[in-house]
Formats: sequence, C-alpha cells, structure tokens
Amino acid sequence: MKAYLDILQNCLENGTISDNRTGIKTIRIPWGATFEHNMENGFPLITTKKMGLKNIATELEFFIKGYTDKKWLQDRKCHIWDEWASAPKWKPIFRQKWANLQIEKQRRLTDEEVQQLQNECMNNERDLGPIYGWQWRHFGGKYVWNPETPDENFDTRNRGIDQVANAIDTIKTDPNNRRIIVSAWNPVDQYKMALPPCHIMHQILVHNGKLNLIWTQRSCDMFLGIPYNIASYALLLMLYAKETGYKPGVLRGELHDVHIYENHIDQVKEQLSRKPNKLPTVEIPDNNWNGLLNWSADGGFILKDYICHSAIKGEVAR
Repeated sequence: MKAYLDILQNCLENGTISDNRTGIKTIRIPWGATFEHNMENGFPLITTKKMGLKNIATELEFFIKGYTDKKWLQDRKCHIWDEWASAPKWKPIFRQKWANLQIEKQRRLTDEEVQQLQNECMNNERDLGPIYGWQWRHFGGKYVWNPETPDENFDTRNRGIDQVANAIDTIKTDPNNRRIIVSAWNPVDQYKMALPPCHIMHQILVHNGKLNLIWTQRSCDMFLGIPYNIASYALLLMLYAKETGYKPGVLRGELHDVHIYENHIDQVKEQLSRKPNKLPTVEIPDNNWNGLLNWSADGGFILKDYICHSAIKGEVAR
C-alpha cells in the first residue's frame, strides 16, 4: 500500500534521532504526515508483511463494546494489551514488591531488576482502566472495576455519554452534520488508563452517498502500530457504513509525531524492499449482522484474496 510505505520511507530518510519515555530512541518526524485511502481500491491491510486481521478485529470489538479487561482479549487469543495495565492497580503492588526485594537482597535493585519487576506487575494485572472503548461508550461517566463482572465497568447512576451510539443516530438523522466526532482523549481519566490514547479521535463525514472517516493520532509507531490502526479504522468505517446504509468512502489518518524505533530499522528496511501485492477485500456478512454495537469479530467479517509477504517481528517499546 503506497500511501503507508511512502510515509515509512520518508520517516526513515528524513527523520531525526530523538529520545522518548521508552528509553529506545526513534527516527522521528514530529509534524507528522497524512495517510489517505479510498475504500473502493480494496481493504488497506498491509501486504509487505503478514497481518492478522482477526487479531485487529478482536481488539476493535473490545473497543466497540467498551470493555477494559485484558483477559477478555487473552481468552480470544488476542495479546495486543498483554504488556499494559491501569497504573493505580499495578503501581502499589510494584512499590511493595520493590521494597520487599530490596530488604531481601540487602541492596538497591538494578535498573534491569526494577524494569523486570514493573513488567511482571503490569503483565499480571487485568484492569486496563478507562481506555479507548470505555471513553467511546461512557465518556464522562464513572469508571468501576469488578473482576467478577468486568463488562459492567461503569456506575449505572453515571454511565456517561455513548459517543458511538450518538454518532450512529446523527449519521442517520443528520448526515450533513460536521460534529460527528468520537473522542478517546479525556484528561480527567488519563491517570487511570494503562496508556493515554494514541489515536485520540475519529470523525465521520458523509458526502455523495459515501461515508468517510478521519482519525487523528498523536503518536505513531510506524512499524508496529500504524498498520494495525489503518486496518482497524478501515473496518470501523465499514461497520458505520453498513449500520447507516452508506457506501464506504475515504479513510484518512492525520498522523502526528510519525516515528520508527531504532530497534525496528532493519525490519523497516526489509519491508520497504518488498513489492506490495494487490489489496484484499473485506465483506461484512448479513447472516451474522446484529448492528454495529453488537458486532462480533467471530464471524463478523470475511477477508478475501489476501496475498502477503512473510511476517516481520519487532519488540514493543513499553
């Protein structure tokens, strides 16, 4: 897919080295780039490396339903969120274990030991906090965590605003509206989140019988993250279109702080050396359709003619 590969190439050739919170330097274009794809030209699933659309779709279902328990994802063999957890949950456990280990070892822990302990605490905690999907479905509500009923993660007296339901209703009743926006960025809840949202909002714009989606992303991991984001928002665009009776139109990504991690440079060069294949197609079948809000990744899409190169692995920067 040329639009994505061009941004990747530009970042590699013209980006500058920069530090960041992860400790792994990046090659970075801070003012970003724009991705654009017409859905008439196929489904934008990267072909220069193998991508698992079922994994992406499972995470999208997780967001659409407003869930925040990473065990729900793990039970469905989706491990995108394994490395993260809500800071108010894992940090107190970490501090206690850190103190106990220092007493036991009678010395300060090394940086590597501290990082290993942090990772262990995050891995073991299920609660991700009020991340993307919760904000989509309960913005401004009161977040509640109960491991016995993790899907009931809001106070019934303060459910918040269901932005996705409102977006659907507005598309159906006022398609020329320029305020059909769903936001995941909520500074009030940010300290509870496993990660502040990278893709912070999306907007729906209907024109000439087609539904177009623009998403805005504040931080863009070009090798690992952005290919997932492209496919996820393309699938979401198709779901909005099916729900409201429009044809899929243009998918556009406003990508801020485009970067490649230094430990992904060889993988990026390998990917850029490969010739892209024709894009596949995706269908949302009628027989399993119960509306966008009830959509399931299990049987909820059909991927056709996906011909791709082999997978290229890369470590996630935490």
